[in-house]
Amino acid sequence: MLKRVAALLWVLALMGGWVVGTGSLSAAGAPKAYVGLFKDDAVAVIDTAQNKVLSTITVPKGPHGLVVTPDGRKVYVSSDGASTVSVIDTATDRVVASIDVGANPHGLAISGAGSRVLVSGWGSNRALVIDTATDRVIGEVPIAQPHNGTLSQDGRTAWVASQQQGATALVRLNLATWKEVARVPLDKTPRGLELSPDGRRVFFTLAGVNAIQVLDTATNGRRVFFTLAGVNAIQVLDTATNEIVTQIPVGTSPHYTPFTPDGRWALAVIQGPGELGILDTTSNTLAGTVAVGKAPHWSTSSSDGHTAYVTNEGSNDVSVVDLANRTVTATIAVGNAPRKIAVQPVSGAAATTPASVRAAAAPSGKSRSITLDGVTYADHGTKDVRNRSKLELEADDYYFSPTFLRGNPGQKLTLVVENEASTLHNISIPALGIDKDIPPKGKVQVDVTFPASGVLAFSCKFHGPLGMNGQLLAGDAAPSGARS
Repeated sequence: MLKRVAALLWVLALMGGWVVGTGSLSAAGAPKAYVGLFKDDAVAVIDTAQNKVLSTITVPKGPHGLVVTPDGRKVYVSSDGASTVSVIDTATDRVVASIDVGANPHGLAISGAGSRVLVSGWGSNRALVIDTATDRVIGEVPIAQPHNGTLSQDGRTAWVASQQQGATALVRLNLATWKEVARVPLDKTPRGLELSPDGRRVFFTLAGVNAIQVLDTATNGRRVFFTLAGVNAIQVLDTATNEIVTQIPVGTSPHYTPFTPDGRWALAVIQGPGELGILDTTSNTLAGTVAVGKAPHWSTSSSDGHTAYVTNEGSNDVSVVDLANRTVTATIAVGNAPRKIAVQPVSGAAATTPASVRAAAAPSGKSRSITLDGVTYADHGTKDVRNRSKLELEADDYYFSPTFLRGNPGQKLTLVVENEASTLHNISIPALGIDKDIPPKGKVQVDVTFPASGVLAFSCKFHGPLGMNGQLLAGDAAPSGARS
């Protein structure tokens, strides 16, 4: 009798679409999307058939990196407020393992074959590799402040973005010999990077630079896409001649540019205007843009390459984008500060395009922000420092407090800038030659001079487009459009 009941329940489950392959897909057999909620210390699980949140999974503080295995069975989440990578079983949507990787792990990357996960150990100054069969660390390579990385199909080659101030670089690692084998020095801080499906190109972005660029490595047939300061275009650099050979115009502050599975398109997250840029990788052109939410952070695409998913950190939602029609078909409220996102891969008849259902956007809440001459300032007050020689300045996600400092014309002031967050921040004042990274939970000291008149701007070169800006006000000058 019990066997007959069990068999009946199994048939009903199949008819209802609850059991598909591994049992890890959603009710309608559609893949699930997993979103790291940086300020909620959780991962949201989205049903892509209905474009709604199914559940949230608690993880350690500050979920930073997030990847899903090619078979869709596991999700790996790094927590940069801790020292662990959490392993989520997608059949139950529960954390089933915790892997110690050292302090402040940042981005994760997974090999095309799914056998290895690359961990950028920002706080421990090393890149580590996890074997997904055993969920154990199997090797590491020393590298200063690695932020994000990308892996080859077989997991034996990695490119990692090193954020060591004064020695920023894109670093190539041989993960068979566990050694650094090549280094491309950069004059700006690298952010997100992604290897193309054919293994020939890496797209990456630089902090404070409004472009994505391409480095063509003549010796190994690969190209690296990166950016240059003050240039609103993707740059193409031939490393044999060190000459820029072409440009792909984009908007302000591109962050990350992953490829669609077929490599036909690259999806550039453009934080300043809140857009998804669709890049034609054949002609190296910007084919179009789609307006998404506020301060987009990351993107990914469905297995069929028809749909993109964009996390919007500033509006606490995810935009679902139809890439053919270049329109947003749904906006899904997910929680506070969504950053990384990954969608379960599917293939063949199981590949589906999510329904075009518009969900309600998350309330953005009241933001204390002002815009001056096109620059947004997350306003946390004005401080009169005319009788002071030293001041503690708070840097947090994503503001300076106080935001406006009022001093005497030509006054010198020492700022002790303390990073209250688990995110790398920066203080830059180009006119004064200041460009200092502020480690998570760390401090830096800078000496500033107020202008003879008017105002002088300072900013975080990583997060200026998100409102992390401030001004030095000379005398009675009011906040206004400022020189930097």
